[in-house]
Amino acid sequence: MNILYYLTAHGYGHAVRSCAICHEFSREVQVTFRTLIPRKFFEEEIRRPFGYFPGQFDCGCIQKDSITVNKEETLKTYMKLAMKNEAGLNDEVKWCLDQNVDGIVSDITPFAFEVAKKASLPSIAVTNFTWYDIYEPYAKDYPAFHPSLHKIREQYQMADLLLELIPSNGMPYFRNRLRVPLVGRTGQGVRDRLKNKLGLAREKQIGLIYVGEFGMGNIPWRNLEKFKDWDFIGIYPLPGEPANYHRVNKEDFLYQDLVASAEVMISKIGYGVFSECQLNGTPLIYLSREDFAEYPVLEKAIIAWGHGFCLSREDYFSLNWEKALAEVVERQRPKPQSSDGPRICAREIEKVVRRGRPASPLAAGQFRRRG
Repeated sequence: MNILYYLTAHGYGHAVRSCAICHEFSREVQVTFRTLIPRKFFEEEIRRPFGYFPGQFDCGCIQKDSITVNKEETLKTYMKLAMKNEAGLNDEVKWCLDQNVDGIVSDITPFAFEVAKKASLPSIAVTNFTWYDIYEPYAKDYPAFHPSLHKIREQYQMADLLLELIPSNGMPYFRNRLRVPLVGRTGQGVRDRLKNKLGLAREKQIGLIYVGEFGMGNIPWRNLEKFKDWDFIGIYPLPGEPANYHRVNKEDFLYQDLVASAEVMISKIGYGVFSECQLNGTPLIYLSREDFAEYPVLEKAIIAWGHGFCLSREDYFSLNWEKALAEVVERQRPKPQSSDGPRICAREIEKVVRRGRPASPLAAGQFRRRG
């Protein structure tokens, strides 16, 4: 069974959860990734053979910084890509058929579903939100984008099945869906090995800082040194090179093990950060975010979880973290949550591809149809 997996290259969150699903595929499945996410990422994450063909069919959001979207540039870039996609549709379909693709999965490239429909291949969406959800409020100020927005919705409607990662934005335009619990990576506690490798003091707490590929260079990171009882770790360098920040090589430690070993994670929130903090029982300090439709849904779920600490943008960027860090230390660490989300996704994808199209909702008893 040959599965072609289209991935949005907006950060690594979509790719991380897709890799967690791919680990659960049966041995007969051959996975090929179609994305601009670097091949090296999959070499680090995937523990099975895979194919890789780079390609860009959507753009996610064009960022001004780690949390601010350049709306106009985002919509202009997407429209250019959409024109390119339309012109190249037949070529992409031919390429899929030449590769003997049996089914298409997308997280969350809209064009993938149009390719699948024209190629008469089954298609599955795996996501908690779509670019339709994100772009719809942006388009109110850019009327020229309305035809593209309508096309995006139509493309998502072509999917045979949505594996709806909870919490989600609802996405009522998908025809069939199955709600899926948390999808992410579960790590192991490696505190002793981590402290030995990095030379960290035994008595200090560990904070894992994730700044993402866009960085947060406007933060006075050198001031991390004021937190005398904390050592901080991360996989990206920080400007100012604070003495109590230690960069971790991914070749030495799995990222999910860092999450499981830290007293707290400090990051902006996305589905990946949210899910892996819950799966590993790691509290989260995060900053508020505007103009991104996924954020209110995730924050509501974090509040219900009870182990998230929201900082204003001003406090986050000024390193006014004292109160939040103190609360993390005072409160009992949450228990890790178990989830078979990745396995559920893998099995449902294989079912749909094997059938060629999903069974009707009434016959299957597990799909729900929304208009």
